[in-house]
Amino acid sequence: MSDPNDLTTAESVASLVADHPEWLDDGRGVPERPSPDATLIGTGESYAAWLVISRELADLRARQGPRAVVVRVPRDIAALPRPMSEEFAALVAAPDGLGPRPIHLATSGDPIGAELGSPTGGAAYMVVEHVPGHPRPAAGWTDDLLAAHAAQLARLHEVTFDGHGDVTATDRLEPRLSMLGAGEASLQWWTDHHPDLVAAADIAQLWPRVRALFAATEPEFARLDRFSLVHGDAAVPNILVSGGTPRYVDWEWAGIGDPARDLAFIGGEVWLEPWYLRLSRERIERYLGAYVAAGGQGDPAALAARGRCWLVNEVFFVALHFRRRVQQGADPVYAERADTLLARLGAVLD
Repeated sequence: MSDPNDLTTAESVASLVADHPEWLDDGRGVPERPSPDATLIGTGESYAAWLVISRELADLRARQGPRAVVVRVPRDIAALPRPMSEEFAALVAAPDGLGPRPIHLATSGDPIGAELGSPTGGAAYMVVEHVPGHPRPAAGWTDDLLAAHAAQLARLHEVTFDGHGDVTATDRLEPRLSMLGAGEASLQWWTDHHPDLVAAADIAQLWPRVRALFAATEPEFARLDRFSLVHGDAAVPNILVSGGTPRYVDWEWAGIGDPARDLAFIGGEVWLEPWYLRLSRERIERYLGAYVAAGGQGDPAALAARGRCWLVNEVFFVALHFRRRVQQGADPVYAERADTLLARLGAVLD
């Protein structure tokens, strides 16, 4: 029997899945002797991700590969930027084939987790389907792949709402979105918590120009009255491609919001590999045209205007985040990445 409070080793994660072989049922039934094997496949800032496969002989010989799940374990549940239940609820709400199928959520003391049918004692973790595929390098992002990505996002955005907010709080959505207000709130958070970073010369010089862009585009956001389920962080590393089909992982920033945010995070005139692609305005126009043609919400001009703000907002605050990581002991290369992002941002802002 696995220890419900210890999910930090391959043995403990494999033991957890061994106790619940029904999680491995991907339509082929429950394996009789799964003998699960766990491998750490990712360690992000919020989660450790474990790939657990069934080593039952029939699975190892199967043409489609062995049955497999991914167990996501928060590194520090108290430090998560958003509740686990929000990510799980978004996966439940998302159309099939866009992200991993949600299988099980176990949260510690989260009443929403309990409401979703999960225990509230022991360790916190999430079990989801394993999504096949790999992130594509910049050279692999052809116009055809961008169009496929646009079509997948159009499917995600099909269900609309009259406000934005949390997936678990559709009765308390906000009817209007202000990019200027959101940007100023983010800057205030950084000012309160990391004033030294905000006081840096390049940040202090750039923010008035970022703010001016947001203010100039505010009428486009004021006209936005329909919102959709959004992934929230559809940057290149979170897009896995298999057989030409993109699917999305790491839904921790999912919510109900502006579809232009999902479209923008692929990249544009500000770029930094491996997160954001360098895309000309002509390629962005073709990409947004493919999205609208696939049934996406909005028109290309409005999506481009709002999307530019979302990308600028993302890279500006990601640069601050990179610098904070260096202060916390991360590889100094993150400081170089922050400098590069801010220099490129400065070059494109009017």
